[in-house]
Amino acid sequence: MKKITLLVLAVLAVCACSQKEPDPVADAIVAEMMKDIDQPYKIVVEELQLLDSTTFATEFQRRIGIYDLRLDQNTARMEKYIREGKPKNATKVFQELQRDTKIFNELNALKEMMAEDTLKTAYYDYSYFYSGKVGEQKVPRKQAFATVTPDGRVLTYAADRKDIHKATGLVIPGYQELLDSFKEADEDK
Repeated sequence: MKKITLLVLAVLAVCACSQKEPDPVADAIVAEMMKDIDQPYKIVVEELQLLDSTTFATEFQRRIGIYDLRLDQNTARMEKYIREGKPKNATKVFQELQRDTKIFNELNALKEMMAEDTLKTAYYDYSYFYSGKVGEQKVPRKQAFATVTPDGRVLTYAADRKDIHKATGLVIPGYQELLDSFKEADEDK
């Protein structure tokens, strides 16, 4: 009887150890990946690995750098169009320069407003493998990458690591609203 009791306890201990706690990051990634899927799905995230973290200061530096480069490139393009006698093209590039200058200045102002908060973590980069089933279709095991905020919001996910930072500027408070204001202004024209 003791042997049976010990065997049952050992089996229960093994079962308890093998049950994993749900991973909120993995759950958030699956939810984001499947948010537009209308079919039943069973996607499993495996080998979730933290790769890096990014502070708001680094993200500001990245975004400001992008607009700084665009300003340089568009200035050169506008000067080229003026030299070539293409006023319509020069005018269009000038408008882009005005917009990019405003975004560049606003990003710098947002950075100043955040002050010490720029040292906080904006998001984490993760690598993971996923597989499963969507509807009747099997999803083979694939590697992917994601950026996730400290509060569990998935900013981006992509099959290629170089693509995960394309939309991470959205983590900057006020950046999305800034971009939307220019879209609305373009629509009003």
